[in-house]
Amino acid sequence: MTGRSAIGCDGGGSGSRLALLWEGRRHEVTGGPANVTSDYDGAVAEVAGLLHRATEAAGVTLTALGGLPAHFALAGAVDGTIAGRVAAALPVAGVVEEDRRAATRGALGTGLGYVAGIGTGSYLARQGPEGFSTIGGHGLVLGDEASGAWAGRALLRAVLAVEDGLEPPTPLTREISAEMGGTAGIVGFAAQAGPGAFAALAPRVFEAEADSVARNIAARGAEYIARGLRALGWQAGDAICLIGGVGPRYAGLLPPEMQAALVEARGSALDGALALALEQG
Repeated sequence: MTGRSAIGCDGGGSGSRLALLWEGRRHEVTGGPANVTSDYDGAVAEVAGLLHRATEAAGVTLTALGGLPAHFALAGAVDGTIAGRVAAALPVAGVVEEDRRAATRGALGTGLGYVAGIGTGSYLARQGPEGFSTIGGHGLVLGDEASGAWAGRALLRAVLAVEDGLEPPTPLTREISAEMGGTAGIVGFAAQAGPGAFAALAPRVFEAEADSVARNIAARGAEYIARGLRALGWQAGDAICLIGGVGPRYAGLLPPEMQAALVEARGSALDGALALALEQG
């Protein structure tokens, strides 16, 4: 990439990063959340701030960025309408779209493969000669199966089933019930909890490998990932990359033929956004 210039940005609900490649030298800055659906004004301001800071790091003016290929991969840019609004509001022109394609491109490079992006939320994606396709996600109310938020919520549902006498207790359900104050505490927590609060419970699921409730939840998540990847067209031998804070937790739970296909991520979503920017020209 010597001598080339471009802009890549990866913005999500927990933070954002922007890379300015200026004459072959990469300048990277980080910032706060940038989800254009949950906080449009805040996300636009965050990305604009990243652009200003990147120009300072590179020793150039914002005007100098005009005409550079740019790719802004932002959570919440779910359709052309909101993406167009964001593009018009940013101080530098560029492609704006949801962050899934950049994350997949960063993980797989240019090759054929499949990605399970499993963090607080989730999505499954395929990249190949036919293009890019994705399924899942849709938020915790309607989807995000296998995600951290989904796993944490499933754990609390299991505890309530025990409290109601529908299922026998396990060491993990006893621990959670005691910590949260039984049924009343769990219901009160859930009434005000967002996906992040539910996801904070997910490590308890994956760390309690000997607990039957935890094993059941993790197995259901792995089954969803396997079923979804097959729906996208996965066949034995096709590369699979598990990314996100929770994704790698499922590595040993997938079917053997999928475990054999697992590969390490080549790069990050920011790397993918910068690569997509460079490919514009």
